[in-house]
Amino acid sequence: MDLLKPIVRHLTADLYQRHDGFTPHRYRKTLARSQWLSRDEIAAMQLRKFGAILRTAHDTNVFYRKRFTACGFYPDDFRDFSDLKRLPILTKEDIRNELVRTFSTGYTAATTFPRRTGGSTGTPVLVYHDYPAASMKRAAAERHNAWANWSLGDRIAYVWGDARAFTAWKARLRNSLTTRAIYLDTLRFDAEHVDDFLERLQTFRPAILYGHAHSIYRLAEYVTTHNRTPPPFKSVITTSMVLSPEERKVIRDTFAAEVFDRYGCHETSIIASECAAHSGLHVFAEGVYVELVEDGSRLPGKVLLTDLLNRAMPLIRYEVGDHAKFASGDCPCGRSLMRLERIHGRTADFLYTPEGRPVFGISVLDTFVIHIPGIRQLQIVQDQYDHLVFNLVRDRSFSDDTLMLLRWEVRAVFGDRMHYEVHFVDKIEQTRSGKYRFSICKIPGIRSECVNS
Repeated sequence: MDLLKPIVRHLTADLYQRHDGFTPHRYRKTLARSQWLSRDEIAAMQLRKFGAILRTAHDTNVFYRKRFTACGFYPDDFRDFSDLKRLPILTKEDIRNELVRTFSTGYTAATTFPRRTGGSTGTPVLVYHDYPAASMKRAAAERHNAWANWSLGDRIAYVWGDARAFTAWKARLRNSLTTRAIYLDTLRFDAEHVDDFLERLQTFRPAILYGHAHSIYRLAEYVTTHNRTPPPFKSVITTSMVLSPEERKVIRDTFAAEVFDRYGCHETSIIASECAAHSGLHVFAEGVYVELVEDGSRLPGKVLLTDLLNRAMPLIRYEVGDHAKFASGDCPCGRSLMRLERIHGRTADFLYTPEGRPVFGISVLDTFVIHIPGIRQLQIVQDQYDHLVFNLVRDRSFSDDTLMLLRWEVRAVFGDRMHYEVHFVDKIEQTRSGKYRFSICKIPGIRSECVNS
C-alpha cells in the first residue's frame, strides 16, 4: 500500500508549487467542468479568449503593436477566426531576434517563468510565461494525466534525456514529496544503465512510465530481447515523437499497459493528449488555439499555435514546426474538445525526391522501413536531392533480401533517379536531448524541420 501518495496528493505537492509561485489548485475545478462543454460553448470561449489576448498584445506589448500596425490590424477588427488570416505568422526567428526582448508592460524576466527549447535548428528558443498562465497549464497537465490514469502523487518512471541525480538531500526530499520519479538517462542507453533502471523499477514500482516515444520503444525492445519482466504499469505516456502503430503495439504488449500519446512544446506547454478512447488527441482548448494552415502542397496542415493564457510574452499564430490534421466526428469519451488525428514532423526532417517533392520522414518509416525484415534501426541522411545515406543497424534476420527490399522501396517512394548508399553501424546516436532523429535533411538551403522541443 502506498501510504505516501495521499500526503503528496493533498498536501506536499501543492505546498512546493506555491513555494515556487505556482497555483494550479485554483484552476482544477474549472478545467474539470470545461472539458464537458459543448462544441459551441468551447468555440465561444476560445473566441472570447482570443480577443482578449489580441487586446493585451496590442495594448501592452511593443512588438505586437508594431506588428499589428504594419498589417493594418487592430483588435477591434477581430470578429471570428477567419480574421486571423490578416495576421502574420510568428516564427522561431521572430522570437529569438525580437520577441524575447519585448515583455508586455508589467512583466520582466525576474517576475516570469522561463521556458526554453532547442528548436528545429538547435538554436535555443526562450519564452517567458506569467505565473497565472503557467499555473493553469500545470493544472491542465494534471487533467490530461488523469485521462491516462495518472493521479497526482503516483510514482512515475521517466525515460528522458535529462535524468536527475538527486544527490543533494533537499533534492531527494523534494522529489519524494512531489514528482516521486526515477529516471533512465537516455543519453546513456546502454546495457549497464538500462539494467540498473529495470532493477529500480522492481523496487520502486511506479504507476506510470513516461518519456520520449522512441526511447520507450527501444526500452521495450530491450526488455523483450533480454527476457526481462517489468513491473505492471497503469499506463505508458509517450511524447516528443510519433509512434507507428507497430511500435505502439510493441510497447503495449511489453508493458501490459495502455499507451497514451501526448503533444506539447516548451513554448506553450501542453497542447493535446489522448483520452481512454484513443480516438485522436484532445486539444487543451482552454489554453491554446490550434490552426492548421494548408500551404499548397499535399502535406497535412502546418500547425500554428496561439497561447490564450500567457500575457507576459504572447505567442500569436506561432509556427511550431509540425504538421497535423484534425480528427473528424465525435469522440466516444463524450468530450467536445477538438481532436488532432495525428502529428507529423516531430521525429524526423522532411526528405525530398530528386524532383523536389517533399516526403515525410515519418511516412517513410510507416510505409516500408518497419516492414523490411533485417532492419533493427535506420537513419536516413539526405545531402542532395538525388542522394541518400542509410545508416543501418542490422538484426539477426538481416539477409540479402533486406537490401533487395530496401532498393525496391527506395525506387517506389523516391523514384528511379534517387541514388543511395548503405552504411552499416552499431547504433544510431541520439541528440543531446535524448532523441533519435529518423531522418536528417542536409540539402543546402533547406532548413531542418526536426523539432527537438
